[in-house]
Amino acid sequence: MKKYLLFLMVCAGGVALFVSPLDAAGCKKAKLENAELRDELEATRSMNADLEAQLREQMRGLADRNQEMVILQNQIDMKNSELQSLYDEIEVLEMNVYELGESLKARGDALSAQMAQLLDKKQDLENQIVALKADIDAASRRNERLTQLVNDYQTRIGALSEQTDILKAESDALRAAEEADKKRMKTTYDQLLKSLEMEIGQQTVEIQQYKDSLTINIMDKIFFDSGKAEIKPSGYDVLRRVGAILKEVPDKVIRIEGHTDDVPIGQKIIEKYPTNWELGAARAANVAEFLRKDVGIDPKRMTVVSYSMYRPLVPHTTEANRARNRRIEIVVLDKLYYQMVEVKEGMEK
Repeated sequence: MKKYLLFLMVCAGGVALFVSPLDAAGCKKAKLENAELRDELEATRSMNADLEAQLREQMRGLADRNQEMVILQNQIDMKNSELQSLYDEIEVLEMNVYELGESLKARGDALSAQMAQLLDKKQDLENQIVALKADIDAASRRNERLTQLVNDYQTRIGALSEQTDILKAESDALRAAEEADKKRMKTTYDQLLKSLEMEIGQQTVEIQQYKDSLTINIMDKIFFDSGKAEIKPSGYDVLRRVGAILKEVPDKVIRIEGHTDDVPIGQKIIEKYPTNWELGAARAANVAEFLRKDVGIDPKRMTVVSYSMYRPLVPHTTEANRARNRRIEIVVLDKLYYQMVEVKEGMEK
């Protein structure tokens, strides 16, 4: 009987048996080897069981690890999602920060411009304050001067008030004197009208009263012959009557005016009176001298004037008009009024 040798081979994937024909010696050897192989196989099986147990244990551990990894992956995914959300939020915040930065920059630029304007305005205000302080100082000095002026004026007002009282008293006295003077002038006028009533009726004498003056207009035929300056005896009576009345008003000025017509001086008297100026002056001077010498009127009260033909009462167009213009005017004036008239006439000349 042919015997076979059984070989057991342990492979990585399991156990393999091989049978090979053997002889008796070989069979014994094979048995020994087979027993060893069985021991090894048992050992291998035991080892394999242990490995399988370990493998199962490792597989259970791996499953647990896989489960843990799944859980961890889920947690990682959640963290990644959270991280992405954070990234998104960070991006939004960065955008907001950028926009805020731009806005703040623009705001800062605007504030810088506004600050520059405010600084300029501040400088202007400071300059205005300096100017106003200077104005205030000047106004204060002016106020001091004005206060001094007011005090001076008050002092002067007090003095003027006293002077006003004095002037009022003087004015009242002057008004009273003026009223009295008017009454005297009216009395003088009435006396002259009565004294010269006949001559006035014959239209050879005219008497006029105006304010502070009184004019006695006497035609030359009463006093003088034609071309002469000597007073006729018929004129003495008129002059005495007039002089007697005027002598009673010693505070008045008596102006004696000589007036002629426009007829040129004749050849007979031209050597003595070259023009009507000299003739008018001579007649007025003779009247004044008669009033001084025969009536006794103070010569300081009298003035003599010649107007020749240049102040006619009426135009020199007819013989009647010329006769009226040939006259002696005796003007009675208040002294102050006389001075004013003299100044006025001097200015007009």
